[in-house]
Amino acid sequence: MSGTVLRGRVWKFGDNISGDDGIIEFSIIREGFGKAFDEEALRAMCFRRLRPEFPTEVRPGDIVVGGRNFGHHNHVEVSVAMKASGIAVVVVESCESGIIRRALNVGLPIMTCPGITEAVADGEVLEADPATGAIRTAAGRHLQSRPFSARMVEIWQAGGSIPLLQREFAERRARESQEMDAR
Repeated sequence: MSGTVLRGRVWKFGDNISGDDGIIEFSIIREGFGKAFDEEALRAMCFRRLRPEFPTEVRPGDIVVGGRNFGHHNHVEVSVAMKASGIAVVVVESCESGIIRRALNVGLPIMTCPGITEAVADGEVLEADPATGAIRTAAGRHLQSRPFSARMVEIWQAGGSIPLLQREFAERRARESQEMDAR
């Protein structure tokens, strides 16, 4: 098992799950749009319209499995809500590319894998490796998603784009400072 394999309990959702009116309730947070995230409020509303028990029963490392057109109509708060809830990875039949980018920017990998909803049951354990695209069900069935690029893996493992860029800039400044001192 590689260091990029995620293993967790499945929370299964169907097709056409709206990001702003299903995963979260954007109408409630609309006034704060563009301001700092209230992660606790986002966590508390995450999936509660669809699964009222989700906010209180989700555990760090759990995995969301979704159907076709998952997370359509979404803002970055959707990804922040799932990440703040402790979701390790989201594996879906299909979704728009925007949610993949927004989620990765906050350190949440979203993988697309046709056939995933038929292959897993709610509550079972699933393994997913964004780096290789490999997915393995509790029954031992292997599925394949498109693997993340090396840069996507770096962003995910750093916890998002901003933490990665901060680290890279700090490393660059340290190198430049050492070079200046060596002169």
